[in-house]
Amino acid sequence: MNDQQFREEHKPLHVPAHFDNSAALREQLAFALADIGEGNADEIAAHLLALHQKESDEALTNEAKALLAQWDKNGLVTVNTDNGETRYNLHKITEANSGSVNPRLLAPGLD
Repeated sequence: MNDQQFREEHKPLHVPAHFDNSAALREQLAFALADIGEGNADEIAAHLLALHQKESDEALTNEAKALLAQWDKNGLVTVNTDNGETRYNLHKITEANSGSVNPRLLAPGLD
């Protein structure tokens, strides 16, 4: 694997603002996952199919599940196991930080 291939495989996910049928599967799946917030592979694939306005598409479902597994392997999504079920979620901050910083405790040169 060369540097360009590595960067392409490990670049952060970009969630588009709108669903686009002509976009790459990576973008469509990121939108579907962000749209439902969290789900197992079947739920996310079902939501993707709903966005495509399809009842079923085995090839699309299998590609989506494979891409989710790849994102898990590359650390691009959060994976939680709940009662033996794998649930996917995007790495994101959903609440503002409520903490504060005491400037006197900062190391010299960091202020």
